[in-house]
Amino acid sequence: MLIIGILLCYLTGCSVVMAVSRRFSLAEIIGYSFLVGMGVETIFLFLLDIVQLHYTSFLLIALNLFVIIALNRKFPETITAFKEKYTELRAGALSINYVALFLFSIIAYLFYTITIKNLFWPPAEGDSITSFDKLARVIAMEGKLKISLFQYNLQGAAGVYPPLFHGSFAYVYIFGAETPKIVITFFFLSLLLIFYSFVKSYTNAIAAMLFTLILMATPELYAHAALALGNMPTAAYICGAVLSTYMWLDRDDEKYFWMGAIMMGFSVWIRSDAIAFVIAVLCMIAIKVWQNKDYKRLLIFAVIALVPFVSWLLYVKLKIELPQASRFDTGIGYNADRLNTMINYVRAYLFASSYRQVQGGQLYGIVFISFFVALAINTTLAFKKGVKTVFGNQGMLLVFLLIAFSIYFTEFYLINEAVQASTIASLMASSFKRGMFYFLPVVLFYTATCYSSKLLFDKLEKFRTGQ
Repeated sequence: MLIIGILLCYLTGCSVVMAVSRRFSLAEIIGYSFLVGMGVETIFLFLLDIVQLHYTSFLLIALNLFVIIALNRKFPETITAFKEKYTELRAGALSINYVALFLFSIIAYLFYTITIKNLFWPPAEGDSITSFDKLARVIAMEGKLKISLFQYNLQGAAGVYPPLFHGSFAYVYIFGAETPKIVITFFFLSLLLIFYSFVKSYTNAIAAMLFTLILMATPELYAHAALALGNMPTAAYICGAVLSTYMWLDRDDEKYFWMGAIMMGFSVWIRSDAIAFVIAVLCMIAIKVWQNKDYKRLLIFAVIALVPFVSWLLYVKLKIELPQASRFDTGIGYNADRLNTMINYVRAYLFASSYRQVQGGQLYGIVFISFFVALAINTTLAFKKGVKTVFGNQGMLLVFLLIAFSIYFTEFYLINEAVQASTIASLMASSFKRGMFYFLPVVLFYTATCYSSKLLFDKLEKFRTGQ
């Protein structure tokens, strides 16, 4: 039954993706399909709970089949599209790039080892045992979102989190999984495929494979690819959302507008604090809208991205009815000690330095250092080549990173330590550290595809081919 559940999840997601466009690459289709599919499965769980129908595997099978059939009315065209992609794949396989193949073999081996770990190492993290995995098991048993644990205040810290992450665990439990961590493997695969496909769209196969390997081997991210926590899966959704939106803005490709909006909606359907990235993406879109006056697009994107966020807030308030103290202390004002602690942690993360128990280089490797080096080189080249030539539309990515990081930093600055039952130092060393995952794909995408990197990899490609 588990295989049936996973297959239906992929087919449902693939049906939505292909309904958006049949012109996605094969890597994009595989990557998007699981993320969209699991998002749809948890929407099913949410809607069934609203109408007070208990989940069963057979009911979910019926709902999936309905969506698949409804979205595949032009099934012959979908088959033709996949045949064309298969032909392209075979043609590409005939021209072997040995450097890219070597990098791919390392990626495949690392992915194999982390998958084995997921298959045989059950959830053992404190947050998962006390919240995510516990919620998922009871949801699967009781067949609803508002489970009996809420009656006795035993839901744990994640009880009011949006349902996508623990809902994905519940989904595989419903289909008979002994451990839910197989979904972590698929989230990780989706992140890598989506990132690779976007980098490949702007540069060559060697650069795309190299930076995918760097992303994959980022120490803390790779560790979380075998942990039952929601930060890495959230990074996959944010990666798909931001890079899809950027592709739409840069190349005016309609299909990426819709995928960017859908991915952004699912980003806040897995973690509410991803609202910072929704605001930053909307600011990125607003820059473009200001030029072409297409305000309708901004409104449509905002509605798709924000409806899941608002829906869950209303559900928590009206259905779960948990008494909640404010998580944020908006009257905190200026607190020099608090701000200094946060800045020191951020400096350690971004510049691979040490602070207290944190060593940034051991957590994020060369990711942020390479970004700042590339940014410095590009800034220098801009004086000679011109700002528009060197930065171009990628300036929007830098604006996004600045706004998103500023909002995310502010969210933590305003956290009420008493309500959170944790000091700001503890939060920065754990929650904020994991939240840095959300920036990794965008930072590495800029580093891989910026002006100076493209010059470097173009020269390496010419040297490789003897041109």
